[in-house]
Amino acid sequence: MPADFLILFAIGFLAQLIDGALGMAFGIVSNAALLTMGIPPAHASAVVHTAEIFTTGASAASHIYHRNVDWRLVRRLGIAGVLGAILGA
Repeated sequence: MPADFLILFAIGFLAQLIDGALGMAFGIVSNAALLTMGIPPAHASAVVHTAEIFTTGASAASHIYHRNVDWRLVRRLGIAGVLGAILGA
């Protein structure tokens, strides 16, 4: 089990490095690596999305802490996003 954890840790670390450098591809890199390890697609997707919740939360907290958020824009986009989600559902 510890070897599996280290491999998953390395995959996440590498995917986050790529994501930090390019601003994208965390899900693609980590999902492809997990599928290559033989993890079923539904489990791989769930793991990737769970990890993205925490990395996105940390990023949002950092932007808020450094006062790098235009709250008027967030409000406008938030309202439009909620309405779009409701209409899409």
